[in-house]
Amino acid sequence: GVSSGTDALLLALMALGVGPGDEVITSPFTFFATAGTIARVGARPVFCDIDPLSYNLSPTAVQAFIDIHCTVQSERLVNRATGGRIKALMPVHLYGQSADMDPLMAIARRYGLKVIEDAAQAIGTEYKNGVRAGTIGDVGCFSFFPSKNLGAFGDAGLCTTNDPELAETLRVMRVHGGKPKYFHA
Repeated sequence: GVSSGTDALLLALMALGVGPGDEVITSPFTFFATAGTIARVGARPVFCDIDPLSYNLSPTAVQAFIDIHCTVQSERLVNRATGGRIKALMPVHLYGQSADMDPLMAIARRYGLKVIEDAAQAIGTEYKNGVRAGTIGDVGCFSFFPSKNLGAFGDAGLCTTNDPELAETLRVMRVHGGKPKYFHA
């Protein structure tokens, strides 16, 4: 648990080592926090178009951006125009609809990208065969802002992951790096 959905996104980026010189592919059709957290860690948001039916990040648009604007250098995907390293993909699940995660995950695996799912507006959303939004990528980020479909009394957020080492990094980082309590190496 974290203090907000925004902090969930910020913590995920930090735990995955996204920072200056890095770029994160995401959707422009989202709340400001998605791109804002990318900028806060010193990285650059790269916007790809949405699917007009679901309003979620289009895997076709992501692949087209990579094909047209990127190159692979030393096993890293690099934006030719900026020289930035494409380090992560941040799909946003909107209106209780999941982004099309199978092709997005295939793109991420092909290019060694981390995947941070912004599931702030999709808690409980089923992608396929009982798989839930926020459980597919490296980190799922949720918001419990009072206007969300599962709102807190105030603000709150959550990060999920299936990687035990990443989970421990997230737990330590959410308390300013303190482990044990009040000891900050």
